[in-house]
Amino acid sequence: MNAPIRPARRGTLLLFVIVHAVLITVVNLWLFASGAFHPLAQMTGGLVNGTLIVNLVLAAILVWGVCLKLGFLRAYDVGWIPHQLGIGLMTTLALWTVAQLIHLAAGAASNGSVALSPAFAAGQSGVAIGALIGQIFGNALFEELAYRGFLFPQLYLRLHGSGERPWLRFVLTLLISQAIFALVHIPNRLYMGLSAGEIAADLALLTLWGVLFTLLYLHTDNLFIVVGVHALGNAPTTLFATAPALAGSGSSLLIYGLAVLGVFAVPALLRWWRLRVLVEPLPPEAWASEN
Repeated sequence: MNAPIRPARRGTLLLFVIVHAVLITVVNLWLFASGAFHPLAQMTGGLVNGTLIVNLVLAAILVWGVCLKLGFLRAYDVGWIPHQLGIGLMTTLALWTVAQLIHLAAGAASNGSVALSPAFAAGQSGVAIGALIGQIFGNALFEELAYRGFLFPQLYLRLHGSGERPWLRFVLTLLISQAIFALVHIPNRLYMGLSAGEIAADLALLTLWGVLFTLLYLHTDNLFIVVGVHALGNAPTTLFATAPALAGSGSSLLIYGLAVLGVFAVPALLRWWRLRVLVEPLPPEAWASEN
């Protein structure tokens, strides 16, 4: 049986959001904008990049420092449960493998042959692999610990105004926590040069992805699975040249679609099959026909 999550010390939520907003603004509009991490990326062939370094530091300051130390929480309270790591890694590898097989088949059908993806064909494998490393051990890991492991459950524990309507408490917690998750990306989108309209559309999309990640976490009860989905969504690391519809953002949508199928649709179909076909007794007329 899972132990209950402890509530963080009062003020921890607000401190977390403020500190993260300040740090992410400095990182994007000063460090990233000045190219501070370019020499390191060039020296390592792209394997070590700013995304990895920055998010390791953010995890140390915000997750370990603010959430655990100042908030008096355990690693368990933010979703860090080591014995779940193996299942998370196997699920991530399975998801990536299925995606590669789909890209291979789609590329062969679309292009008439099997070929490496542009990044790997151009000798940029270090950059592609580095992007995935930066997500798994950096950005995706930090954001899942911070926003699905910490912010969502802690905000839920603080919201008591929904009375006898727990569904309202859940929906409010889900939307508020993931809207905050989206808003902290504004400095990064400014660094990327997006217009106001593009930022607004991107924030809506980020909120949607945050909701998806939260639901995946609640359904699997394994944060490492969500880290894998998040990391592959941001850096699909496609090995093969694929069909145009599955290139670019299409490769990320493929990852999310496969995750939804694997976590929600397939288990639901299997439950229905067991109940309706394997468990439900045959009607009397069926027995009569057999006899």
